[in-house]
Amino acid sequence: MNASTVTPEPTEAAPADQRAALYAWFATLYARELSEAQLQTWFSGAAEPLFEVLAQAGFAAEVQDMQGAINALRDLPDAQLELAADYTMCFLLDVKSSALPYASCYLGEHKTLFGPEEKAMREKLERYALGLDSNYPEAADHLAIQLELLSWLAMTGKALDEQDMVASLLRWVPEFSQKCQTIVTQVAFYPALSRLLCGILQAQADASLK
Repeated sequence: MNASTVTPEPTEAAPADQRAALYAWFATLYARELSEAQLQTWFSGAAEPLFEVLAQAGFAAEVQDMQGAINALRDLPDAQLELAADYTMCFLLDVKSSALPYASCYLGEHKTLFGPEEKAMREKLERYALGLDSNYPEAADHLAIQLELLSWLAMTGKALDEQDMVASLLRWVPEFSQKCQTIVTQVAFYPALSRLLCGILQAQADASLK
């Protein structure tokens, strides 16, 4: 999935299929570094319809920062490598240096990789008869995997389970997002992305209470 195929409205009026598409879009961005082909899609303006909808939904500041990051990357000779380096800085170093995208690093007594949250996520996947992709060797509580599950819950109409999953993510994604803001990066793409995700999850949680 790429930004050219996603134009969801992330508000209380968003249909389930649009929420599912948006969650999946986030999942792809957190799963791994953008490839050269994916980055060229961004450069082509394919994300602009999505950005316009998100800005109108109240996320103009985050959208502006992401657009600014993309524009800054256009001027760099090795844009894909620079953004990949930012991905590494944000998500792939140690727990002190990066905002590691695993629930276990923010919840529980010890806040370490492969903590109880990872086991709980594996058990949740098993309850839905879902498995982990053998080609994606990450812990089950990785943010991308949790967002993929959230997308699946929305797409399959499991509204109450979707609400529970959003609430579960909000137990740690705000702290994850705050940590992202402290990482020194070449461009502000990933810090802005984390704020955008946090805001959309909170908006969805608020909408479920209405």
